[in-house]
Amino acid sequence: MKPKKLTLIFDGDCVLCRGSVRWLQQRETHVPIDMVPALRPDTMAQYGHIPGYGDNMVVVAEDGRSWVGPPDAYLVAMWAVRGTRALSYLLSLPVLKTITARVIQLIAGNRHLIGRLAGNRDAPSQAGDGHCERCVAAV
Repeated sequence: MKPKKLTLIFDGDCVLCRGSVRWLQQRETHVPIDMVPALRPDTMAQYGHIPGYGDNMVVVAEDGRSWVGPPDAYLVAMWAVRGTRALSYLLSLPVLKTITARVIQLIAGNRHLIGRLAGNRDAPSQAGDGHCERCVAAV
């Protein structure tokens, strides 16, 4: 059964995560996506029981199904965005899914450098500075 609505739970303290959410908010979607910071008290109360919550991005369907971390949460989010659904199916194929997970982990592991290269002066200069340890949990 295809989800009719999704909730994307992200690290609101992470520059890369916030930028990704802004990008998603500007896209048309096949299904509505609510995007909420993981550390918000009401979000924690509602979804904190999900294994992996707080360590990874989480996507939850209206029926309670959840996808946690790379690549699953990212592929479901991609599935919901108009123009990227076919790519999400392709990247979900077993031969590509492992590669997809590694690419996501590589990006997350270098999120600070990516933020600086993109011109974000607020991007921290190194890991361990209190920004988005969830992004690299799977690295």
